Amino acid sequence: MTQKQERSTSMKALAIDEFGGPENFSLIDIGLPDPGPGEVTISVSACALNHIDVDIIRGVSRLPVSLPFVPGIEVVGTIKNIGPGVTGWEIGERVAPRVQRNCGRCTPCLTARQDLCDELEWISLATSGGYAEELVCHADQLVRVPENLTDEAAVAVQVAFGTAWHMLFTRGRLRAGETVLVNAVGSGIGAAAVQLARWAGARVIGTAGSDDKLERARAHGMEAGVNYTANPAFGPQVKELTGGGVDLVFEHVGGSTFTSGLESLKKGGRLVTCGAHSQEVVPFDIIPLFRGEFEVLGSFAFVQTEVEKVFDLAARGVIEPLVDSVFSLAEGARAVERMESRKAYGKIVIMP
Repeated sequence: MTQKQERSTSMKALAIDEFGGPENFSLIDIGLPDPGPGEVTISVSACALNHIDVDIIRGVSRLPVSLPFVPGIEVVGTIKNIGPGVTGWEIGERVAPRVQRNCGRCTPCLTARQDLCDELEWISLATSGGYAEELVCHADQLVRVPENLTDEAAVAVQVAFGTAWHMLFTRGRLRAGETVLVNAVGSGIGAAAVQLARWAGARVIGTAGSDDKLERARAHGMEAGVNYTANPAFGPQVKELTGGGVDLVFEHVGGSTFTSGLESLKKGGRLVTCGAHSQEVVPFDIIPLFRGEFEVLGSFAFVQTEVEKVFDLAARGVIEPLVDSVFSLAEGARAVERMESRKAYGKIVIMP
């Protein structure tokens, strides 16, 4: 039986009607339909800003975006309405929809590799995004949020720590006693990777664009750091710091940071990458790649069990979700400007 609560027929949302900069954001009133079969409506408490949101706003995401568009993939909120056929969930439960929805039928889904789903959908592409007062999503995307986490902390967990877990352990095979280089330790996933790698018993070296970010990362377990603004070709410096190179490079920046990451590896080392916002196409010398028997690994998103794991670690205080700043919907443009300034340390959050 469908469960409903009374609600208005419209909501506030932050939308773009053309690609470009944050100045194209508009706070508008839009209608929100009732949840369909298998869907729920969530009252949004907080939505984190991610690089993919900025790529969508700029028109460089390579995703099928139709305008006008409401961005925002990473949400925490409470269930407000439940559509037909939904079981196991109740109105009022606090949840975080997984940022992707998987088909559940393809070979990757049936072999616990939902990150490679043939029919993967992003929240904000399938319905409306999280920069709004309410969001409709499929019930099979929902993950319960621990009660002892604030909305701001909870919304800083899924993408940062889920992505970092998948990169470090599922793809990168990081083990206790190994040394990992984490690029851009001040970013959401970089700061998360520092904490997870130390928790796993690895030695952590980091890079960042400022000495201030490096100093903050030391408080979370980073042993030594390199300022890549001052030294873009940091491979030799990392090898000097580590006595020969690192076992694993955690890379998500691109450009010279990618190539310097390769130069930081010891023989037989691995580089795992999930992004390239600095520069997507990079030249590198193939000779060291095969002579050193390096591995270059791609990593995309995460799976359900990894999200549940990092929420559990956050609830137990093993990891600390890091929030840089909080903005209202009306301040959405400022949130994007904050991310693009590269001054943030941790996640940027928008709250309706």
